[in-house]
Amino acid sequence: MAHVLVKKDLTELAKIYDYISMCTHCGNCKYFYEYGTTSNLADVSCPQGDTFKFDSYMGSRGKASLARGLLSGKLAFTDTVAHVLFTCTSCGACQAMCETDIKPYILRMLETLRFEAWKAEVKVPSAIERWSAHIRIERNPYMEKHVDRTAWIPSEIKENLPSKAQYLYFVGCTASYRQKNIALATLKLLRNLGVDVTVSEDEWCCGSPLFRTGQWELAKEFAEHNAQLMDKHGAEAILTTCAGCYRTLSRDYQQDAPEGYKDVVGGIFDGKVIHTVHLLEDMINKGEIEFIGSFDKTVTYHDPCHLGRHCEVYDPPRNILKAVPGVKLVEMKRSRQYSFCCGAGGGVRGGYPDYSLETAAKRVKEAEATGAEILACVCPFCWRNLDDAIKITGSGIKMLDLTEILADLVKPKK
Repeated sequence: MAHVLVKKDLTELAKIYDYISMCTHCGNCKYFYEYGTTSNLADVSCPQGDTFKFDSYMGSRGKASLARGLLSGKLAFTDTVAHVLFTCTSCGACQAMCETDIKPYILRMLETLRFEAWKAEVKVPSAIERWSAHIRIERNPYMEKHVDRTAWIPSEIKENLPSKAQYLYFVGCTASYRQKNIALATLKLLRNLGVDVTVSEDEWCCGSPLFRTGQWELAKEFAEHNAQLMDKHGAEAILTTCAGCYRTLSRDYQQDAPEGYKDVVGGIFDGKVIHTVHLLEDMINKGEIEFIGSFDKTVTYHDPCHLGRHCEVYDPPRNILKAVPGVKLVEMKRSRQYSFCCGAGGGVRGGYPDYSLETAAKRVKEAEATGAEILACVCPFCWRNLDDAIKITGSGIKMLDLTEILADLVKPKK
């Protein structure tokens, strides 16, 4: 720790002061650039900065300046500061572009600032306060009952699900309560392929919205509960279709700072976690999947921030789409590590729905520019926000999860 005067009550933020101070305020985090290439994207990277314009909202340099001001006592936690902190989607675009030593700590810095904001009792978005109260009781942020978590499963399937299986499908809150189409397509697809899979009625929210909004103590409680599910169901691995769940289960539960929150939750889980794209790509590569039809559409793929930039999973979904007969895959201008956020993450969809959908509409427009008929994704939360933007803008593009594309097109190869 450097010998500097910092406010003693900001204990967690003070721990990473040395990294915060390494931000040079260069502004690289404001735009996507392809370093070392003759072609340059030179396009906006930060949804928050693109909307609110002021420098404090723009990328990691704005948050680092706020953090330094708060630690020095020159700034205090106010409602305005809270607005800057909670309108960030935590997409990680600024982190992808940073070339200084603060880079690994950028997302942890944001979430630590939010942790300190809760301690300071400043005004956080009312919607976040509401779901934060509900999640303590019903274990989901959607104001739904826990007993209804598996209500999406048809009774004839639920009755035949094994108590123990090779894979435990961790459905996640969005697919369980909102985008049930994705949960159903996933379970149908896995069963069609003969995958030994089950679903747990004891699943709680993975804790992603809690980690992302700085509610670490409560997130630890959820992690401790979910860590027991794999052993309870005798599973070799947890399988999820949600990018947020994948990031949380594989990173937040299992890796120390700055990549995850193992230092907070206590190293209680070290199980294998895979996204459906990992399983499906592996089965295709091994020749275990036979396509029984074609999907004659032009498709563009949206990289979820939690799966892409946060976990560096870019190729598997694209490789799967390329393997589907009839698919013509086209890329948006901003893709892979340069992908533009859907606008939903970091508590923003609930806290600031208009701004969230405005961001999603920008992404939909970018998808339309490719000439694609289908906007594909592998995250229910992205799916939901982008589909809402499609409806609001009257776009002709159709939103589909990768499992929805595959569900009726494949069978196990004998």
